[in-house]
Amino acid sequence: MNDTQQRSRRASAVIIGAGIVGNSLAFHLARLGWTGLVLVDKGPMPNPGGSTGHASNFIFPIEYSKMMMELTRDSSEQYQELGVFTESGGIEVARTPERMTELRRRCTAAKAWGIPAKLVTPAEVGKLVPYLDESVILGGAHFPTVGVVDSLRAGTLMRERAQQLGALEVLAGTEVLGIDKSADGRVSGVRTTRGDIATDVVAICCGVWSPRIAAMAGARIPLTPIVHQMISVGPIPLFADTSGEIEYPIVRDVDTNMYERQHGGDMEVGSYAHRPIIVAPGDIPSIEEAVLSPTEMPFTQDDFDPQLAQALELMPDLLGDESVGIRYAINGLISMTPDGHPALGETPEVPGLWSVAASWIKEGPGIGRAVAEWMSGTTPEIDIHEADISRFYLHQRATAHVAARASEAFNKMYGIVHPAEQWESGRPLRLSPAYDRERELGAVFIETAGWERPNWYASNSRLLERYAGG
Repeated sequence: MNDTQQRSRRASAVIIGAGIVGNSLAFHLARLGWTGLVLVDKGPMPNPGGSTGHASNFIFPIEYSKMMMELTRDSSEQYQELGVFTESGGIEVARTPERMTELRRRCTAAKAWGIPAKLVTPAEVGKLVPYLDESVILGGAHFPTVGVVDSLRAGTLMRERAQQLGALEVLAGTEVLGIDKSADGRVSGVRTTRGDIATDVVAICCGVWSPRIAAMAGARIPLTPIVHQMISVGPIPLFADTSGEIEYPIVRDVDTNMYERQHGGDMEVGSYAHRPIIVAPGDIPSIEEAVLSPTEMPFTQDDFDPQLAQALELMPDLLGDESVGIRYAINGLISMTPDGHPALGETPEVPGLWSVAASWIKEGPGIGRAVAEWMSGTTPEIDIHEADISRFYLHQRATAHVAARASEAFNKMYGIVHPAEQWESGRPLRLSPAYDRERELGAVFIETAGWERPNWYASNSRLLERYAGG
């Protein structure tokens, strides 16, 4: 293709990012009848270097949010249809009585969603995971439909299906240089290292890079990259004869904010227990500078040492074997928003610019389907209003606020969180004229759109006695 042809390219939509989300969106748009789609990524195919390439790729179906549960269920079904899903089962173990109570809640929620779940004793856990020290735990919850996926293969298959439909052109090794807008502020084109593409629709599916790309058009995606540490140790003698990727259930050691999962002859150990490590989107190394990939940053051993000690407590014979060594260790970047949900939909600032960001492997294909339906002018089959990017007020899109909430949420990833639990970071922010007087009366505040709103007053506690039994 010559330079003139490059510069005259036009697309019905430009999808930026060829991870699991971008590939899923491209396929579902093509399935719904879109043609003239262009998928752009700076990296090579099939692994352009984003979070999809280093994710641990397991899916637990249980969620307290109905939206996230349905997105996860839809994604699992799509992975199964693509032939890239391996059911392994999964167990969340409890080291404390409080966690056992929480696991009972989780099993109840799972059954309400139609997800198989069962509380199990330490001995029953030991039968399923024979290398786990039963004396460390009080019990667990078994979710038999947990599984692992090959997300890179899934993305490749979806991308190829869109191409087979004649709907998609793929531009690998192509960097986005800018996003143009028309006089009325709407998206009008994308500038790349392989020429300009005229279009009225741009979908940002770039994960940790999404805020940088959105800023090219003057929009904000309230997301921050944050580090998730993971090591792979091996070879594990017990796994030597493993056929395929996994034979034993995945274990979530939720009281320590960790997971352990077999990966062929090795064991992956991941942690959400270390200090929150925020990385600004502008500080992510380029493909040329990265040792492994841009989202696989150098491992910080000191952060992981306490977690490794806890993993050894749970699986002493397996991880304590002197023949077993660390074969791979990264500070992997993942995306987090202020409330933990994805950021989906047309951006409030720029018509035609769509955010399809902050999605993880477990809900990627479901999000691709739902957003494709939304972009096509139909109501998504799954209600995704909780993930609408428009839910964030202006102050909630500020970089400092996003970083503070992500840092607070990171160590709660496997936490016991009450549905009405209040955020602590970024407060107080909006105060009414009565705030000081309310505080004098012992007000306990909740946050509403950034405002400090009194929920109840300690000064009224004597009324409980007066009206007791009334």
